Amino acid sequence: MIFLSAGYETTAALLTYASYLLASNPDCQDKLIAEIDDIAPKRDDVGYTTISKMPYLDQVVCEVLRIYPPGILSDRECGETCTYKGYKIEKGLQIWIPTFTIQRDPTHWPDPLKFNPERFTKANREGRNPFTWLPFGAGPRICIGMRFALMEAKMALVRSLQVVRFEISPLTKIPPDVGNTSLLSKKSSYTLKIVQRH
Repeated sequence: MIFLSAGYETTAALLTYASYLLASNPDCQDKLIAEIDDIAPKRDDVGYTTISKMPYLDQVVCEVLRIYPPGILSDRECGETCTYKGYKIEKGLQIWIPTFTIQRDPTHWPDPLKFNPERFTKANREGRNPFTWLPFGAGPRICIGMRFALMEAKMALVRSLQVVRFEISPLTKIPPDVGNTSLLSKKSSYTLKIVQRH
C-alpha cells in the first residue's frame, strides 16, 4: 500500500508540471509529439518496450523532475561517525538534503530555471556529478518506486499527447506556485488549455 500511495501525489505533481512546462515550451512539446507519432502513434502501441525507445521523452521527464522535484527535501540519519571535508558528522545525526536547491544551483545547471531537456542527452549526462539530480534520492536508500513512477508518468504523457496538446490559457499562472511542504501548492489551481490534435 505504501508503494502505491507514496507515488500517488508525487506522480500527480510530475504530470502537472510536465503539462505546464510542455505548454509553456511548445517547441519541446512539438519534438516530443514527433517522437511519439514515430514510435507509438496508436493507443495499443504504448507499452514498456516502446516507452524505453523514446529518449526525448526520458529527457523531458528528467528535466521536469530537475526543475520541480516532487520531494523538495530528503533526510537521512548518519549510520556511523565520520568526517567529510573537515566536518565531523556524528552517528545518529539527522541530515537534510535540499533537493530543490541543489537541482536549481547554477554551479551545476547553467540558466537553471530554463526548461531544457537537452541537459539529459547521453553526452550531456557524462561527467556530471550524479548527486546534482536527486528527485528519487540516491544510493542504497533510493526510492523503491522510482522505475514504477517513471514508467507510469511516461505512459500517461504518451497517451495524453497521442490525442491532445497542452497550451497556456488566460488562467495559467506563470510561473506556477510552489508549496511550502510539498511541491504542489494547496492554495493554487494549475490551469491549462487542452486542444484536440488532428
